[in-house]
Amino acid sequence: MCDAKDTPAMELPPKERVEGARDKLCLKCKTAKPCVTIRRSLYCKDCFVRASVSKFRSALSKSRKRMPTLRVRAMVALSGGATSSAMLQLMADYQRMELKGFAAEPNYAGVVAGHVDESALFSGYNDSQICDIATAIGVECHVARLEDVFALEGDQAALLELVHATIAPGKVRDQLCVQLTRGDESTPAREQLRALFAGLGSATDREDMLDTIKSFLLARLVRQAQCGLLLLGDSGTRIASKLVSLTSRGRGFSLPLEVGAEAPFLGSNSGVTVYRPMRDFIMKEVAFFNLWTAQPSVVVPTFTTGAPETASIDRLTEAFVVGLDRDFCSTVPTVCRTVQKLELRPDALTAAQCIVCSMPAEASAQAWRNRLTVNVAPKDLPLEHIAVPSADVQPPLSTFDVTTRLCYSCQSLLHFAKPGVVLPAFCLQNYRDQIAGATSSDTESDFGAHLQQGQGRLRQQIEEFFI
Repeated sequence: MCDAKDTPAMELPPKERVEGARDKLCLKCKTAKPCVTIRRSLYCKDCFVRASVSKFRSALSKSRKRMPTLRVRAMVALSGGATSSAMLQLMADYQRMELKGFAAEPNYAGVVAGHVDESALFSGYNDSQICDIATAIGVECHVARLEDVFALEGDQAALLELVHATIAPGKVRDQLCVQLTRGDESTPAREQLRALFAGLGSATDREDMLDTIKSFLLARLVRQAQCGLLLLGDSGTRIASKLVSLTSRGRGFSLPLEVGAEAPFLGSNSGVTVYRPMRDFIMKEVAFFNLWTAQPSVVVPTFTTGAPETASIDRLTEAFVVGLDRDFCSTVPTVCRTVQKLELRPDALTAAQCIVCSMPAEASAQAWRNRLTVNVAPKDLPLEHIAVPSADVQPPLSTFDVTTRLCYSCQSLLHFAKPGVVLPAFCLQNYRDQIAGATSSDTESDFGAHLQQGQGRLRQQIEEFFI
């Protein structure tokens, strides 16, 4: 067995790395004392800021070469956190540099910020401070509120309510049944939003639903502002943790869309392109950049703020990746390089979109779940008294089985939700769009007759609510 001293490629402990850096000079200028160590490279303050700006512009240029988007307005998603605030400042400076004549023609027709107000869910959330960040930079800020997904507009008078959810093992198929319910105008949209999250089964499900709602609202803000590009502030550390958490939640089918450097936003039919220009930054770099450029940011609360690492899958994977990268600095770059090699499967480009998250829904998701799902029997109930639903059991005529309209992850989310949970308005709209474009040949082979009957009933009820 070789000795550790004979292996130069091994990582040094953090204490030894710090002590060994005290007598060295900045990697760039070779004259100043280093102030920060990034991936075993030493930088002084000025060189680090210049290197960060150069890294951002290089990432933006690479994305434009692969997916050229000429002369469009760009929207920067601003949550108020450290990464999104730094990205907004970098993007605004990049646009001003081009307008001053450093570029032959500006790449973007304009830059605006898009923000989703989450004060309906989190106490102490200060929306005005986040808007002030965009105002101080000189960027117009477009704001949407989480409760807007329950605001019924125009001919929208109905919502989808979850009434039945079963997942049985073996050959018995899943049943996730919903019914149309009239929107209650007497109940404030904020209360309906809180009821939705209170009915979800875990912190992981609540985080998943929150991300889905925020993505929908951002897409709507992009269309309202007439932008063709959305910039998301996912750092390399965040992308690495999302890769693990999304895979564990069953989102591998749509993974290239959710963590890729550039991809269509919310599926291929949205008409919006998303860039992640902060993918080459780790959290440590973002923190020092904001410190040395006096870039303000706010603390954005989440469902797991102050909770232990095991509170949710996202929280656990983030702690795991950060802890691993602390001692092995090549962890995040290696994962991010692997992410860029991911490609969508050919059938994902033509797959129907999930009515909840709008991501491609794999046709075989239900069969996959039936092979893996294990039902745990209550300890005080004999097995012969446990009712297992039959494949021939049909839902009541007033309900509709939407299982095949959901991706694997959203099937899990709704399975653990409480009956009576009312889904956001865009879920019904997505379902209506699918029904309107459906033909008799679109029916799935396994239970096409049942779905066709359900679609006919849905059309009748939609006519009652919307015409």
